[in-house]
Amino acid sequence: MSRRRTEHPVDNGSLLNAFLEWMDTSEGRQSIEAHDLLVDALAHARLDAKRRKIVWDDRKRLAIEQSVESIHTAHPDVPRDHIESHVFGCLEGGAPDPYSERQLVERDRPTGPWLADYERKSAAARK
Repeated sequence: MSRRRTEHPVDNGSLLNAFLEWMDTSEGRQSIEAHDLLVDALAHARLDAKRRKIVWDDRKRLAIEQSVESIHTAHPDVPRDHIESHVFGCLEGGAPDPYSERQLVERDRPTGPWLADYERKSAAARK
């Protein structure tokens, strides 16, 4: 019996096409707006992963939940879940370019458990 090989979504372009179509929906545009907002805001923030706080440029030290609420209050037109997703993604995804490899490892050591705890609690709260 021969197996018919199916094309991978990346190879046949369907994944890219679906993503581009999604970007043109209101949900896609809101997500892009939230992403742009968060990348800009977090570019001026620092992490205090040991204390599990984001230190904003106004020197406020806020937990992830508090940061999401603060941003949502300032931008009520951006859905809270988009803000939360992008805050988490930005924190999980990396650090500004000037970080050395050693600094990234030291930053990720306390950040990983912090984000894992947050993700676990957030998922439990949604149930």
